[in-house]
Amino acid sequence: MTDSAPQAVRSECARRIQALRERTAHVVTEAFLERHPDWLARYGERARVLGNQDAAFHLDFLTGAIEAGAPEAFADYAVWTAGVLGARGIGPESLVENLRQIEEVLCTEMPDRRDLIAPMVDAACTACVAVPADAKSASLPGPLAQVQRLFTAAALRGDRQAATGIALEVLRSGHTVEALYTQVFETSQYAVGALWQTNRISVVDEHVATAVTQYVMARVFDAVTLPSTPMRGMAVIAGVEGELHQIGANMVADILAADGWDVQFLGTNVPHRDLVRTVTAQPPALLGLSTTMLFHVPKVGALITDIRAALGLRAPKILLGGAAFRLAPDAVSSLGADGYAKDLTSVRGLVNSLLATLRNRDLAAA
Repeated sequence: MTDSAPQAVRSECARRIQALRERTAHVVTEAFLERHPDWLARYGERARVLGNQDAAFHLDFLTGAIEAGAPEAFADYAVWTAGVLGARGIGPESLVENLRQIEEVLCTEMPDRRDLIAPMVDAACTACVAVPADAKSASLPGPLAQVQRLFTAAALRGDRQAATGIALEVLRSGHTVEALYTQVFETSQYAVGALWQTNRISVVDEHVATAVTQYVMARVFDAVTLPSTPMRGMAVIAGVEGELHQIGANMVADILAADGWDVQFLGTNVPHRDLVRTVTAQPPALLGLSTTMLFHVPKVGALITDIRAALGLRAPKILLGGAAFRLAPDAVSSLGADGYAKDLTSVRGLVNSLLATLRNRDLAAA
């Protein structure tokens, strides 16, 4: 009954799991190491530290999936995690064992919520034996596919000059800013993520590539001629409090600016109170909220509730984006948002549709 349970029940269950997070992670890790002493012999104290971190992360995603009522989201997370572990020589059976341990501890502590917890863990354990996506799947076919591969190689080398030259040449060749962002920058980030997932690059390599991409985006944006007078109104783009992934929201802000919006990009990890104050002080036509981690979804709901309560009919159209909603798209409507963009390609069309709805509403009011 996970996805059909009332929102209040799911939220209450999620809060209780978070209250048990640290203790559950400790219990699960100690029980696992007691059954597998060879892990301590192989990894030393790091086995305990990383075990606690991993279990806590599993619990965070479980909490978010329960809050969203989305077993498929927790299953997708398990598939991704199994791929990361598999690339590092750890089989999916270890993940299954950890998830079942979490289920046992939580259902012992919260027997009245077994009907919410067990289906989530069942879905994840069934799914995590799936073959993880290969990095090649991130290199999407298209007119700029080869350019994307060249750009990704330069970004991974940390070669900002080469990466910038590649990007600017795309624009000089007559391609639009949107094409550059969707077919080069976005797909490059997917490719880098897949390479890290399959243990072909290190975390440092991934950070270098992301930093180079952000640098190139800034250079490209400086080279783009924006409309002298924004025609489409004001848009505020931000990441919710606790959200640390910025590059996707930054891409959306740039694409909207190039399309004639007056964009205020607030960055990510914006405190709830400050974001509400900014939006209510000067209501924009559009508010875009980015969320990568599933367990930040409740913060999105709280933001939307507070903004709509403060502004009423003057509230902006609210667009959601980020990996969290790719995992749980059904959560979008329950949060009270107006739309969800699954990727950069869908942003402009969806935003234009929302803008038309807003104009029709204003005409009807007049």
